[in-house]
Amino acid sequence: MKTAGQTGRPGGGKTEPSRLRMAARVTAAVFGAYGFAWGLAASGAELGAMAGLAPAEAVTASSLLALVVLPVASLWAFAVPRVTVGWAVLGGGGLLLIAASQFVGMVAP
Repeated sequence: MKTAGQTGRPGGGKTEPSRLRMAARVTAAVFGAYGFAWGLAASGAELGAMAGLAPAEAVTASSLLALVVLPVASLWAFAVPRVTVGWAVLGGGGLLLIAASQFVGMVAP
């Protein structure tokens, strides 16, 4: 006999993720992680140049770091329990890092 919360599906009543939620996770993994990695590379390049590195070295170092962060952030978008948290961290963090790099670029000589 089924109780009120069971659906009869294998897995003890858990429902599959909806297509909308899965699409939100995929877009967060693709676009949010890319924006986060891009912001990290941009702000790292600006801060590295400001710290005294040659501009080419600062860009190379921050781009290599972003290449490591990009797949980790993409996988994290699927591991986070709530997709809104994933979008807030990846999308919002990417926007903040890009804004910080633009600000440092305006302030630095």
